Amino acid sequence: MKTKAVLEQLERIHQERMLNAHHDSYDLHQPDLDALDCAINLLKILEESNPNDSVKVKELLLAANCET
Repeated sequence: MKTKAVLEQLERIHQERMLNAHHDSYDLHQPDLDALDCAINLLKILEESNPNDSVKVKELLLAANCET
């Protein structure tokens, strides 16, 4: 599966989950939504990067809004 396809699926799942949680503001801050956001952000960063780039894992996690 290519990165673009994975991103499309994750974003679709995220959108569906957000629509389901729309009526309950507490539900918008669930761990699964936070994890989806981090995964989507990380994949976007990796997709835009050059495979030969030297990047530190901590930098990637911070850019993806993942706490370390």
